[in-house]
Amino acid sequence: MKTAYLGKVQLSDVDLSYLNEAQQLQDITYFLEVNPRFMQGPAYNIKKLYPHTGIFRATEAYPEFERYSGFINTDKFYVVNTTGRLWVLKSFWTHILLTFFLLRHKFSVIHLVWPPNVYEIALYFLRKRMVLTVHDPFVHTGADSVIVRLRRKVAFCLVPRLIILNKTQRQEFLEHYGLRPERVTDSTMGCYTYLHTVKPDASPEMGKYILFAGKISPYKGLDYLLPAMKEVHKACPDCRLVVAGSGKWHFDISDYEQLPYIEIRNRFIPEQELVALIANSQFMVCPYTDATQSGVVLSAFAFCKPVIATNVGALPEMVADRRHGMIVREKDSDTLAQAIVSLWRNEELQQQFSENIKSDYSTGGKSWAAIARQMSTVYRGLLTTN
Repeated sequence: MKTAYLGKVQLSDVDLSYLNEAQQLQDITYFLEVNPRFMQGPAYNIKKLYPHTGIFRATEAYPEFERYSGFINTDKFYVVNTTGRLWVLKSFWTHILLTFFLLRHKFSVIHLVWPPNVYEIALYFLRKRMVLTVHDPFVHTGADSVIVRLRRKVAFCLVPRLIILNKTQRQEFLEHYGLRPERVTDSTMGCYTYLHTVKPDASPEMGKYILFAGKISPYKGLDYLLPAMKEVHKACPDCRLVVAGSGKWHFDISDYEQLPYIEIRNRFIPEQELVALIANSQFMVCPYTDATQSGVVLSAFAFCKPVIATNVGALPEMVADRRHGMIVREKDSDTLAQAIVSLWRNEELQQQFSENIKSDYSTGGKSWAAIARQMSTVYRGLLTTN
């Protein structure tokens, strides 16, 4: 059984962490789409495009990918590369080439991690061999559009096996898209172990702090976290918050920028800096107002850092309350402040949460080894039904 795993730059943290374990169990080849739009993500920061359009061995086109040669099998790593001003139109051709490549090399399973874009439509010729991981059962606030909805409906209709990464939204997902239950497999995500390949910045001593990391978006709940920090400061004057991530603010932050106990790094955060920030934090805060599963949580768990998260989407599945951290009511600055104060003051509890995370996400049912075994079963099941 040969599997083609069609990853995305924006999901490279998941893809690499999964492939590190999965390639040890089965024959999986990794394909990564690279073009002027998709050059930068959590695990990749491509500064200059390879000047040719087509399918190439990843490390030959981009020598910087060699850094992962000890983490995944880079002999089975290709880029689907598109260059030039008319790259969207050229992408129709590169994905026709990819379709023929997959046929020629007799891949029996095609694992997608995102509903195909319009220019990837040629891949549907292989739809009977497809498995699709659904990272977001429902579109995030601010990310919806007619095109996004259409792509999702087409993919959910044509792809025979879907992987959903939380149980909380399963029934709603089935009903909303009219899906048969046997087509949808429940799974989860492990922590982002690829971060262990990153050498952290030798950052100057920052003292103790808590961390919010990730893209600035309306659903991330910073308009509740920043006011909460004013209350936290009254109870714990030594508690500092670092906010690290790019994006546009949807509310006025001028009042908070002046506060000495809040540091805002509103820009793209390189991996080395992110790893240093996570590793040196006391714990992380995810005050989201809506969510599915969260990559930020899995980044924290890669370093066994507890998380305070809100009771939305699948966050309570990922962050078991009072085991991996704390779950609080969403859109409630007072409750959020109380949780931060409580955990900040109790370093023994922080340590216990860290030990629980290590146990569950390194070797337990939420580990990548367990997930890779489950995916192998899904792949074999797809072959038996075709």
